[in-house]
Amino acid sequence: MWIRDRERGERVLTVDGWVRLVAPVWQAAYVAVHLWWVIGGAPRFFMGRESYFPGGWVPVALGVLALVAYLAAAATARGEADRATHYALAGLNAVAGGALCVYSFLFPVLLVALLFEGPGPGIVASLLATGGGAVGGVLCLRVAVDEWRRAVRSCGSCGRVHGRSPESRAERAPGWAYAGAYVALAGFAARIGVWLADTIAGRWPSGVSRANVSWSAMTVFMVLMTLAGTLLPLALAHRWGRLWPAWVVPLRGRAVPRWLVLGPGLFVGAGLTAYFGIAGNIAWIRGEFGGPALPLSLEMGGYTLWGTGLLVASAAYAALTRPPCRKPVRAHT
Repeated sequence: MWIRDRERGERVLTVDGWVRLVAPVWQAAYVAVHLWWVIGGAPRFFMGRESYFPGGWVPVALGVLALVAYLAAAATARGEADRATHYALAGLNAVAGGALCVYSFLFPVLLVALLFEGPGPGIVASLLATGGGAVGGVLCLRVAVDEWRRAVRSCGSCGRVHGRSPESRAERAPGWAYAGAYVALAGFAARIGVWLADTIAGRWPSGVSRANVSWSAMTVFMVLMTLAGTLLPLALAHRWGRLWPAWVVPLRGRAVPRWLVLGPGLFVGAGLTAYFGIAGNIAWIRGEFGGPALPLSLEMGGYTLWGTGLLVASAAYAALTRPPCRKPVRAHT
């Protein structure tokens, strides 16, 4: 949790240390709020609910699971634990964090709605509630990554397993990163094909969309959607997404800001995977969607492939763009 800074000669709390301090407090607050809502009644949310999945005790149970996972990991922070224990803690935190993120899958949808449609009835309250779950889930996943690094005995400075992990941005991305990127591109192509067919047939934009969303907002949305389906997955896999290519003369060869590419990759990938890949496909299986089977399968399948492909490519991008290893001297705790 603490390292010694060579330049300043003092102990500094690492990112992992901050996460382990903040995460239990955040999750305890999340559990307390949802427990209060179970007892006293939940507020009115946008579209009448916080999540597509059942509320009530479900978020309380997920929050308690995440809190237990945090505390179990914290119990081994200062002591010696074997690799099997760290693997188990990584798995427990990954399951808890993933479950919270899936439960809070409306967060990116509400955020987009807030940006393009403005605040509506209950949308801010829903955004805060789903955002609380999403942040808690991400914190839990971050602890899972930390526990996995302890299990594989990765470098305490950069998180790499030297000799097996990429050491610089200039290295070629693994084959599975390219596979993820082009799967995402194929998913976008399937989805945009349905959209083009609907546009030609006059079914898009719908009357509701024309009444509630301006043409300028629709245009911006379509441009961003196209970039997220074409430029983004390619940038996540190809070298020019990590180092500015030669034709960008002023920045040629310099590092592309990591979160300029990784942030949208994770946000869009997680949002599409959770909203369409999980909730949407469950609703489709239940028969809650009507319409021809082929367009629906292309739409839902396209979104799912698009989201999962972005997440796969983002995982490779995160590994390739780690900061250079400084190998600081750890302080005794």
